[in-house]
Amino acid sequence: MLLLSGRAEFIEKYTETAEALVARGFQVVTFDWRNQGLSDRPLANRQIHHLRDFATLADDLDAVHEAVVRPLAGSGPVLLMAHSMGGLVATLALARHAAGGLEGGEREGDPQRYAAAILSAPMHAINTGWLPRPLVAGLAALGLALGWGERYAFGQHDYDPAEGVFRPDNPITSDPARYAAFHGPYAARPELRVGGVSFGWVAAALRASAAVRRTLPLERVRTPVLLLCAPGDRIVRADAQREVANRLGNATLVEHPEAGHELLMERDAIRDRVWADIDGFLDRVLAKEAAPVAG
Repeated sequence: MLLLSGRAEFIEKYTETAEALVARGFQVVTFDWRNQGLSDRPLANRQIHHLRDFATLADDLDAVHEAVVRPLAGSGPVLLMAHSMGGLVATLALARHAAGGLEGGEREGDPQRYAAAILSAPMHAINTGWLPRPLVAGLAALGLALGWGERYAFGQHDYDPAEGVFRPDNPITSDPARYAAFHGPYAARPELRVGGVSFGWVAAALRASAAVRRTLPLERVRTPVLLLCAPGDRIVRADAQREVANRLGNATLVEHPEAGHELLMERDAIRDRVWADIDGFLDRVLAKEAAPVAG
């Protein structure tokens, strides 16, 4: 199982999820995306989350697959589990390989690369709140035109330690202990901290969102996909997830109305139901993988 984290996250946050997968018999591989965790951060302000193109992260995913996952898996099945921003990258990767590979033909696709994918609240569109999406796009374009691509976008800033205090109305999870699993390491290890996003990141996210919702050939993706959705999500847009699920060639959408953005880190009453959906999906997928081929 290749486990892909969300924006601003780090490997250690996924300890509980990785342990749950190991208990189910999986080898688990995960890594820190560039510009977060302990991966390289080239900007002078290490907290600015900057990216020019989400295709770069799909390239990174392919590189990890070739260097680490393929040698470990051998001829066995490889599955993806991805949260939020990682879910967007996973969707881009599935479309890339189903469509025949990288643009320009410098690398062939691999439609059978992943036996299945589990997407938790994928970032198929960022939630811009009260700001209309066209206005956000215009502000991002303005920032790029002014040469501010690597600067914080309007309203973005360094991580505020006050965010580490659990509040019941937070958009992430209703479980205080699991909320602390993210913010606690930020307090203990300041080098892990990531702040807001750059103008370049916003522009890249909007382009990637438009691609998965409108133009990429998702109907060619035959990989079974379980898309877990929180309808009231205040971080990403659930309506975009429904659009993408409808465009994917082999997707199942399951909604959890009581959940916050972090479905895998919700309180047990919700998280247990999420894992029941995952287990049912895995049972179906792996049973097909194990079935003998006729003839």
